[in-house]
Amino acid sequence: MVSDKKSIFISLKWKLLIVMLVMLTILGGVLGGFTFKQLINQQDYLLESQRNQLSQHLDSAISLTVDNSLVAAEQIALLINEQKNVTPDMSQYQLMLDKRWPDIQLYWKLGSMTLMTPSWEVLAHAGKSINVDDLQWFETDRVNGEPRWQIVCHQECVIQVLVPNLINGQPFLLFLELGLTDILSIFRVNQTFELAVLGPKVEDSVGQYYWGRELYGLSNKRTSLPLLEQAADNFSWDHIANNGGGYEVNNEYSAIWIFPLSDEVNSPVILVINNINNWQLLLNEFQESMLGTLLITLLLSGGLVILVAWAPVVSLSRHANLLPLLAEHDFETLKLRSPKTASLIVDEVDLIHHATHQLADKLQCLELEIDEYTAELERLAMLDALTGLPNKAMLMHELNKAIACVGSTHVQVALMYLDLDEFKRINDTLGHTLGDDLLKIVATRLNNSVRAMDTVFRQGGDEFLILLRGIRSDQDVRKVIHKIFSSLQQPVALGNHKLIVTTSIGVAYCKSMNLRADELIKYADLAMYQAKGAGRSNYRVFTEDMLQKANNKLMIEQDIGAAIEQRQLSLFLQPIVALPDAKLKGFEALIRWFHPERGLIMPGDFIPDIENSEAIIQVGNYVLEEGGAILSRLRKQGWDDLYLAVNLSAKHYMDPGLIPLVQHILSKYDLPPESLLLEVTEESVIEHVELAMASMTSLKQLGVRIAIDDFGTGYSSLSYLKQLPFDVLKIDRCFTSEVLNESTDSHIVSTVIDLAHNLGRTVVAEGIEVQEQGDYLARLGCELAQGYLYAKPLNEERVMTILNTIGEDRIWPVEHAPQFGKLGS
Repeated sequence: MVSDKKSIFISLKWKLLIVMLVMLTILGGVLGGFTFKQLINQQDYLLESQRNQLSQHLDSAISLTVDNSLVAAEQIALLINEQKNVTPDMSQYQLMLDKRWPDIQLYWKLGSMTLMTPSWEVLAHAGKSINVDDLQWFETDRVNGEPRWQIVCHQECVIQVLVPNLINGQPFLLFLELGLTDILSIFRVNQTFELAVLGPKVEDSVGQYYWGRELYGLSNKRTSLPLLEQAADNFSWDHIANNGGGYEVNNEYSAIWIFPLSDEVNSPVILVINNINNWQLLLNEFQESMLGTLLITLLLSGGLVILVAWAPVVSLSRHANLLPLLAEHDFETLKLRSPKTASLIVDEVDLIHHATHQLADKLQCLELEIDEYTAELERLAMLDALTGLPNKAMLMHELNKAIACVGSTHVQVALMYLDLDEFKRINDTLGHTLGDDLLKIVATRLNNSVRAMDTVFRQGGDEFLILLRGIRSDQDVRKVIHKIFSSLQQPVALGNHKLIVTTSIGVAYCKSMNLRADELIKYADLAMYQAKGAGRSNYRVFTEDMLQKANNKLMIEQDIGAAIEQRQLSLFLQPIVALPDAKLKGFEALIRWFHPERGLIMPGDFIPDIENSEAIIQVGNYVLEEGGAILSRLRKQGWDDLYLAVNLSAKHYMDPGLIPLVQHILSKYDLPPESLLLEVTEESVIEHVELAMASMTSLKQLGVRIAIDDFGTGYSSLSYLKQLPFDVLKIDRCFTSEVLNESTDSHIVSTVIDLAHNLGRTVVAEGIEVQEQGDYLARLGCELAQGYLYAKPLNEERVMTILNTIGEDRIWPVEHAPQFGKLGS
């Protein structure tokens, strides 16, 4: 989309000039900056080298002075040793020192000398007076017998040396003091810098102090003192100590360095002021010359750009005026007005003119091709690429048209939703290539099975839809369905394989033009899933009941989480008694849902809707937790010999969290493992026999008992039954209900009981409603029974009330069963 906003035109030659100037400026700035940075780095390197050399000179000067002091101490000790038979408390030491002191002072340049005992008693002293208390810093080092030294500043800065020695076989201390003159003379090897000796930092300093340090000495005071004063005013001590670079002082550049005279934190220092003004002037001159060079380069480059770019820019301007003709599809005019390339030497502008000619030719050809392809693409967009059938987009288009004609052109229309049975298994087994071939064959057979007015669509995957128009009765639809079944049941040859394909079909009728296309597809889809649940080669017609069931399932899936959190689920207990005396052995826990809006919902009305989802595991966990709590309360009432049977779904037995949960519940409520009986249906075990056996084995290792529920209603094998680690076999009520009629069921029940006993299992008969059933089963050897004869499922409160009426014989009051409850199982 072209904006209507007015643009500012700037010629390409000026853009080139600006870009060139900017690039040269940046390049010059970068090169100049880099060179200047190199000079700065070189200056820093030279200054750092000078500083390191000075530091080495200072260390050498101090070491030389200390070494001379040690030699002096040795010579003095030799002089004293010449005094034979002299004890330390005699005055000969002082006399000898007074006599020799002028020579010693002159030769060794000592400020003072003191001879002391190891206990700091002064035996002799010459030179400046000292305070023995000031020597306590030597105390810890003196014990080691090593000479020590320090630099101190009082009226002046001196170096003090303490040397332990033996005189006439006795330990003595020689304390020597020397001025810093020799150190400074050795240190100042270069006369281009000035020195200042500053003492340690003191608090509340007044007078001639700089950075809180007293000035004890300064070279060339006339010129150095103003520099020192301005540096102290403008720069902090930490900045100078950590930086050590150049500083502008009195309009001159100087490097200021600090050299501590000892390793102590607050020691006297020598401050060095090194004049680097010449180097700074050199840097300033370099900056000025770089700026001038850059300015001249920019002017020359600008003139050159204008000279070179003028002709191509004019040619490009003319070319720009011709390009709008391409948008107007006026290709012939553009080729006539465009300049011809006749020169032997061409440049990019000539190439642009030539390319424009070629572009105009190609665009003319493309326009013709686009018109041809557009019609083809419109057709292909509505077809499935694999089968060639109309696709979903075409389905919606045709379906909307057909619905709009209901009541006028068509009495009604029908939509058939087809899903191939077991196609995924075929696709995974034979491969996707043969799977695609199968879909093509199915598409052809479907097309051959419908009427001329009907349309077959491919929804995607293995799903097809068929729109049946002009339907007058159900017979019209059934004819098409039977023809489809018959056609698909013909064997299909795929490579070396022969297959018989079946399909499940859902049918939805549209009798009103108010029905939306997506609703009709949804209804046919619901009917198809009902047909798929009924087995292969089945069809179902959509009814409102299907929609209601689908909505109910959705409601169940949405509300079950809240039901668990809000404890809307309750466990009802049905007694399990021993035969024939009806002695109470345990209860089966049966779940009830008390929905806040829909009231009581029985398990058969919501468990099937969630049995294939994760919600069934949440419900099972809830039942196990509640069952554990009920068992705990029963045991506290003295019924510690009862067990509780809990139904779990097949999916729950496959859940890796089941075993840890059972362990937790047994531990939490302090329950013996045998008090918990977990039931699993025969059919679910056979569907996942290996996983079920592993899970059941783990539960058995915990001590939990296992029951096979609804035995005889599935398709289990006796070999599987023999392998399964279960304890209890429950006979379904469909067999026990007719056991008194001498029917086949009585023989089946007898056989099952014998089978269970041969396997060492206990038998529970379900659905016992009359006493004669119980007596008969007892004679067959059935150990346990449950049913309405004994009680319908009861809530926990009612069970506790009944248990309080039972005596020590534990006999369940069968005669009062009709009064116990009204909620069926």
